Amino acid sequence: MEASSSTSSSLRRKRAPFRCYYAKKPVLVVSWTPDNPGRRFYGCPNYWCKFFQWRDDEICERGKVLIPEKRQRIIRLEAEVARCYKREKFYTMALAFLLVICGICLFNCMGS
Repeated sequence: MEASSSTSSSLRRKRAPFRCYYAKKPVLVVSWTPDNPGRRFYGCPNYWCKFFQWRDDEICERGKVLIPEKRQRIIRLEAEVARCYKREKFYTMALAFLLVICGICLFNCMGS
């Protein structure tokens, strides 16, 4: 009986609350604080309402360390991808420029 009771209360807790204190539908937000990285919660679209309800269970201590580390790694990798894209664009433009110059030189040599 207790297992089904805890399961049903856990399911109820994870569903979106019907309305906040101002009768607005709460929105799902992700927390990125050091104590709750990646943990989702419901909050009122009107910040001053102060409505707050966790959607997820609390994160274990290892998760509190791993999630920020992985998030920072993703940020670094995304920055590296952006740099590589810029570099590729530069090299493509340089190659196109060199091909145009070679074409002009070849055309001039053939014409002489």
